[in-house]
Amino acid sequence: MKHTIISTIGIALIALGYQAVAVDIKITEKLKSITAKDKGTDIVIKRIQNPNTELNSAFLNTAKECPPYCIQPMNIGNVKTVGELEVLEFIKEMRDSNDKLLIDARTREWYKKGAIPSAINLPFTMLKKDGKYINKILTLLGGKKVGNSWNFDNAQTLLIYSNGAWDEQATLAIKNLIDIGYPEDKLLYYRGGMQMWNLVGLTVK
Repeated sequence: MKHTIISTIGIALIALGYQAVAVDIKITEKLKSITAKDKGTDIVIKRIQNPNTELNSAFLNTAKECPPYCIQPMNIGNVKTVGELEVLEFIKEMRDSNDKLLIDARTREWYKKGAIPSAINLPFTMLKKDGKYINKILTLLGGKKVGNSWNFDNAQTLLIYSNGAWDEQATLAIKNLIDIGYPEDKLLYYRGGMQMWNLVGLTVK
């Protein structure tokens, strides 16, 4: 009888354990996922469903030496700073729009470690005013060279990010673009970057 009770309790605990693992982790109470277009392929962005998942090892170390890993400002000029939900909404809008781009401003090495789906890698080092490819890049972004300056009336709206609040790559990219004359109202800054994106368990490509 005793063994039967113990076995019954054991089975019940195992069942409860399985129920605890079978969670439904949503982005918000009403939003479970979104579908992004990445290099012509649909990719579903949602939160990781395994409650035991840990933060990506690249973002575990918080004792990052400054410089170069100095805490960045919340605001850069008049550029609007956004969070994860605004990034997701921007990605949704990109599917039906040709005037928006999600820009990963990190170096290629960082980008290869994982990025936000649908993001284009445009390292901050390529956005310097006197950069070798800057004229070609600005033209692809919708700018038009007029004499020694640029007309950005038809330029795309860019949402720019890097690794997080301790990473200056996105900050430098935005400052470089502003210095060139890119309209601040066509720039958005995701300060949380890859660290926050990983921390809340969103899909990484």
